Amino acid sequence: MWIDFSYEKKINYSKSEYYKSINDFLCEWYSDIDVIKVFTSGSTGPPKKIFLKKKYLYKRAIKTVIFLGLHHKKNVKGLLCLSPDFIATKMFLIRAIIFKWKILCIPSSSNPLKNIYGCNFDISSMVPMQVISSIENLNKIKILLIGGSKISKYIKNKLQKISTDCYLTYGMTETYGHIALKKINGDNQSNYYRLLDDISITTDNRNCLNIYFQYTNHSPIQTNDIVSLQSKNTFEWIGRYDNIINTGGIKVIPELIERKINFLIPFYRRFFISSIPDKILGEKIILVIEGKFFSIKIPNYLFQGKNKFFKPKKIYFISNFDENFIGKYNKKLILEKIIHHSNL
Repeated sequence: MWIDFSYEKKINYSKSEYYKSINDFLCEWYSDIDVIKVFTSGSTGPPKKIFLKKKYLYKRAIKTVIFLGLHHKKNVKGLLCLSPDFIATKMFLIRAIIFKWKILCIPSSSNPLKNIYGCNFDISSMVPMQVISSIENLNKIKILLIGGSKISKYIKNKLQKISTDCYLTYGMTETYGHIALKKINGDNQSNYYRLLDDISITTDNRNCLNIYFQYTNHSPIQTNDIVSLQSKNTFEWIGRYDNIINTGGIKVIPELIERKINFLIPFYRRFFISSIPDKILGEKIILVIEGKFFSIKIPNYLFQGKNKFFKPKKIYFISNFDENFIGKYNKKLILEKIIHHSNL
């Protein structure tokens, strides 16, 4: 269903739950109440209900459009193909409202471009699973924002062969959507996230990111994201502090191991590095892979010298990862099941 925000404020959603959710948000946005209700993603705990001020959502939306160079462009066409529950969906709609875009809204699916013919788009947002499933048709989109989870080297390499300008986004519900973007293909691609110009950052004694908004007097948003600051407005994301494993007194960042072994695992399989209790080490590093068993051997050369302690001690296959309400896998619940079945 197309929505032309140059004159429309609501949509006719018939009996579709998806379009009803879109329309409910539009009604909430156009209401006289100065906040909207959203839920956090639940990545590190149960989703929480929070309220975001519309005036700040408005400012954040404008900053993204300026960053991408779309603020002077007329007749922008967008493709909205994410779940209505995502903060990314709400921000996409707000950008469309402010800049009077015409957008095609379709229910979220793994391959959103599959049945779209004869139509090109200036901008869209997708999660990595949608990106890889749509890779043959991504040239229909000029600018693609990718978020929700990290992407594999396999996907990044595939994106080097297309004309679409692809950006990884960094942000969360509490930051009113993304506060930094990283171009990962084509001209001017980078290894680092670049802040939107109304954001400043510092790190704490754990090297975790603090986020400051220039137009509020609020205290900074303290994250558990370990980063390396490259300049006052660029940073490299390293991993999550709350994921750190202490194995035999050695602290390990699991995301670094995941990058090292990424090439060993089929691109369509989700996986993560974590730990389970161990009588000797305290925590034992494990690799958890979604789906049916397949033969996998982790080469010793990847973990030589000091890195030998980082090699996963055991591999677990889980038929289906437990997910939260926006499709992110629930690592805590998965580990609880592994521990229970292992009688640890």
